[in-house]
Amino acid sequence: MLTTPATHTTHTTPALAVRLFDNQKYGTTYGKGVYRRALYNGTVDIKQPQAKYLIDLFSYQDWMNQARTDQQMAAIDSVQEDKDALFSWIQRYDPKSKSKTLVSGVCVFSLAKMSLQMVIQDDASDLCNHWQLDVRHCRQAATNQSSPQLLATNTDLEVFK
Repeated sequence: MLTTPATHTTHTTPALAVRLFDNQKYGTTYGKGVYRRALYNGTVDIKQPQAKYLIDLFSYQDWMNQARTDQQMAAIDSVQEDKDALFSWIQRYDPKSKSKTLVSGVCVFSLAKMSLQMVIQDDASDLCNHWQLDVRHCRQAATNQSSPQLLATNTDLEVFK
């Protein structure tokens, strides 16, 4: 599904938690004839180095049509089209300024296998790694809390508290 980068991979795998939320705005417009097409929105939390990333999971065609940079065009060549998968570019999120910055990387969520593959190369966070995680359904929290529908992690969530 995803070809991993051969260079600059860190030797230890950082603790990671991916939370996926149903996109409540799916199918609505944000401009004349422009529709929100992400099926899931998600957050990627990494413990060390501490970083937060945002993902929006699209069908292959919708994801591919968002490519704007030469790096993204090259990434498309390393990803195989799969009708049973969702795809995302990865953005670093800065909670202080609330800014989003595109980083090199791709996230692929296989709906059939309930697995998630992710490659992130973020020079600002000194991070270059590849993860393959199992995705699980989450229990619904109290009605007044926003809770993810799906979760993928390689560690105990207590690490992130």
